[in-house]
Amino acid sequence: MAKPPLSFPCSIVAFGILSAVWLSNVAAAEPKRPVVRLFSASDLPQLAQGIQLPAEARYTLKVWAPTRQAWSLTVDGQTLALTAQIDGTDETPRWQSVGDVDLKGDGRVRLLVPLPEPKNALTTTSKTKLAGKTPTKPVPAALVFTTDPEFDPSPALELIRGRVDSTAPPLDLRRTQVRTNKEGADFHAPGSMQEWRDRAQTVREHLLVTLGLWPMPPKTALKPWVYGRQERDGYTIEKVVLETLPGFTLSGNLYRPSGKLSHLPIVLCPHGHWEDGRVNPEVQQRCIQWAKLGAVVFLYDMVGYNDSKAFGHSFLNDRLRRWGLSLVTLQTWNSIRALDWLTSLPDVDPARVGCTGESGGGTQTFLLTAIDDRIKVSAPVVMVSDSFQGGCVCENAAGLRIGTDNVEFAALTAPRPLKLVGASGDWTKLTLTRAYPAIRDVYSLVGSTDRVDAEVFDFPHNYNQTTRNAVYAFMGRWLLGINDPERTREGTQTPEKPEDLWTFDEHHPAPADQKRPEQLEADLVQMMGSQIEELAPSDHSSAWEASKALLLKSLKIRVGLKNPTPSELEEATVRQSSREGFTVIHSLVGRKAAGDQIPVVRFRPTEPSGRLTVIATSHGKERLITPRGEPIPLVKALLERGQEVVGFDPLFVGESFDPTSPAFHRPNADHFETYNPALAGDQMQDLATVVAWARSQPDVREVSLIGLGQAGPQVLLARPALEGVSRTAVDLGEFDPKDGSVDLPASLDLPGLLQFGGLKAASALTAPAPLWIQRAGKSFEKNWPQKSYGLADAAHVLRLTSEAAPPEVLAAWIDTGQ
Repeated sequence: MAKPPLSFPCSIVAFGILSAVWLSNVAAAEPKRPVVRLFSASDLPQLAQGIQLPAEARYTLKVWAPTRQAWSLTVDGQTLALTAQIDGTDETPRWQSVGDVDLKGDGRVRLLVPLPEPKNALTTTSKTKLAGKTPTKPVPAALVFTTDPEFDPSPALELIRGRVDSTAPPLDLRRTQVRTNKEGADFHAPGSMQEWRDRAQTVREHLLVTLGLWPMPPKTALKPWVYGRQERDGYTIEKVVLETLPGFTLSGNLYRPSGKLSHLPIVLCPHGHWEDGRVNPEVQQRCIQWAKLGAVVFLYDMVGYNDSKAFGHSFLNDRLRRWGLSLVTLQTWNSIRALDWLTSLPDVDPARVGCTGESGGGTQTFLLTAIDDRIKVSAPVVMVSDSFQGGCVCENAAGLRIGTDNVEFAALTAPRPLKLVGASGDWTKLTLTRAYPAIRDVYSLVGSTDRVDAEVFDFPHNYNQTTRNAVYAFMGRWLLGINDPERTREGTQTPEKPEDLWTFDEHHPAPADQKRPEQLEADLVQMMGSQIEELAPSDHSSAWEASKALLLKSLKIRVGLKNPTPSELEEATVRQSSREGFTVIHSLVGRKAAGDQIPVVRFRPTEPSGRLTVIATSHGKERLITPRGEPIPLVKALLERGQEVVGFDPLFVGESFDPTSPAFHRPNADHFETYNPALAGDQMQDLATVVAWARSQPDVREVSLIGLGQAGPQVLLARPALEGVSRTAVDLGEFDPKDGSVDLPASLDLPGLLQFGGLKAASALTAPAPLWIQRAGKSFEKNWPQKSYGLADAAHVLRLTSEAAPPEVLAAWIDTGQ
């Protein structure tokens, strides 16, 4: 008798059991896929800190380096050390297997190679030689950890590097060249009055931002304390204390002509770096003479001198720099507040104000004159030069002289009267042939050449009687209407003893609530934070438009990027190859006048749609492919949609890193960031250059942007200053600079980062362009972009998600906005 057939449920169970057994056997038969991790030389600091690999496995380490470098590996538990023996001259690169390591425990491994300091200490004044001249040992250009000793990394290398026949980086001048405080910016007057007016406005705004006076601090009560009047022959001297910030005082001496007079001109006198500051006999002389000539004169301390000596003459650290604050901020603010007080006095004429100072006081003179049009006559002495720009922290602030210099600052005086005095024994010896002609050309544009003059005297660095007499004659003409130099000439005068000028002594102690530097820092940070919050988008569009203009100006100056035009760009194709479904084109892209060369890779699908997406990552092109030489899922998803994909190596990353002379930043120099962009600024410029190049391609009609890793925050900070970008997606990775006091990676350590509101403001300023912010973190103030996009009637193109989007979802949004 035949057996009955199996019931339907039984058949399913039997089939499931058989399938499970079969799948189990197949899985057992398939070899385990080897682990592969690929790194470039710029990843070595991360490797030194430690990386996580799957544990309980044996790894082979391979390095890609010139043949003449024979690398070997030393293993000490989970810590590895690489060393090289140099033999011969063969620079042809090859992959070398340097050793094996058995990883136990948690699989964390550290790889050590002798390296220079990865992050430059730019907030300190370096007296060392430029770091670029210090010999360094070579490092491997690329490295691979793999559990497969036979694995060949060459296919991956061919996608992430343009040149595979050499480890040499592109010839980017920024790696080895920096501007120092001994160089000017080659200032020349523009071609027309209107061009100068536009340029002057730009430079004044640049000054206010980089001086930390944008937004301007609130002007609190000065609480003037004036006492200790001393009667002298033809003039009087009084002691003055002003509270320019709550708990922060400015001391000085007020000189007046004797008698009850009114409508007197004002002369503001900042002093130079004399050891004894304002009480120096030479400094006193000009104040005495001006008072005798009929002016009200205020001679006041530099921060940290005389009566403020306890505060110190160094107000700078990383947190202050990230808020755009510095010692220059305090000194310039003191000058502004001193002028506020002086012009309020009942016996003065606020329409007749002069300012003169020497050396560091000359710097303060032309800075104040440039930003405050209440100064009507200016005489900066032995400071204006197209070479040396100032050597003290009180003359240098991050970003201050990028693209400009002291000559242009002095030219901002036009059309107001300006007197330059140089000395044959210092950096102003070429005043008559270099600085003065450039400034005089500006006065010519505005039709006021009779209001500018210059002289050079045969002395060392000074503000001696000869120099003073020249200044008296010029300023006397414009302030006092005295046209006879003999009437202003200085005679014999008796300066005061220092103790008779100091404001604080045992009978007049300093205020008990005087703030220490760290206390003032905390107050200023809190104050600026409150100011930024007051500028946040509100329910009123008109208020936000005003705030937006202020914040956007600050952001653009601090980020500092330029959007190059097609004619300013240059491109060189390095290599082209084909893969299944797409073409790979390696190029070098740069700006003709800048000397930069950015390694770029362009993945082009077989049927491109005319849309292109630039993907920025903190590791450059390396993170756009898998270690096995395949595009990552995000790149694949975009290619499948017909999108071209561009990746690049910003300065000191990937192929832009020099493994033969490793460095992670430009050569150091005194006050580096006063004259050069920070690494974050350089890398954001690379982003702008690549985006501009992508937009210039004749077959591209739309460019979008994605930022991953540390490049996510970088892209968001740059985005309001970028032109022509369609959609932008950034993964912030919960990056949070907090109040600026935490350690930040160099790629995000932007001077003034918090001065314009940081990431929250950058997101708000991006409106109404489509923006997707992923993993912003709990501390991110979402109300900023939400309010801004709402006011722009663009809430529908803003996305804020707490998780990173799957590649296919992100690709779809970049391609269609859906």
